[in-house]
Amino acid sequence: MKEKKECKMCGRYDYLEEHHLIFGRGLRGLSDKYKLVINICRPCHNKIHKDKDLMNWSRQKGQKMFEKNHTRKEFIKIFGKDYLSDKEQI
Repeated sequence: MKEKKECKMCGRYDYLEEHHLIFGRGLRGLSDKYKLVINICRPCHNKIHKDKDLMNWSRQKGQKMFEKNHTRKEFIKIFGKDYLSDKEQI
């Protein structure tokens, strides 16, 4: 049975869903492979997929997580884009 936990976006204590930080163009499997996921509540999950700024935040967060163990060059080679260039916002 699922238990309630704290949402990584808003802090709400609720049942959470897994959100893939780098998503689109068939990258969900790579997000799984490199564990680029966070657990967020349903309202935040719905909001993040509809808001361009939040989706950009998500991708930047995913790249930062990846770069803890890999290089930026590896990230670009695997994911095809640098989401942090000119925007170190996380």
